Amino acid sequence: MKTQEYNKTYNIPFYFNDLIKLIKTLPIQDKLKIEKELEKETLIYRSNLLSKSIKENQIDMESIVAEVSEYRTERK
Repeated sequence: MKTQEYNKTYNIPFYFNDLIKLIKTLPIQDKLKIEKELEKETLIYRSNLLSKSIKENQIDMESIVAEVSEYRTERK
């Protein structure tokens, strides 16, 4: 006999450690599904952090040519 599922909201305290304990009880297939979902969720967040940490390159071509020329004359 199949039981019917009801959508109800319960107001019970649920903490991070509770979630970890719950996840540890799941089979590996479910854990892999959770992992993929978390990767999707965090990809945008991590890419935003990375883009903020990379500073825009302010060097123009003239500066590069001058620096290379200076280096080459010092090597001779």
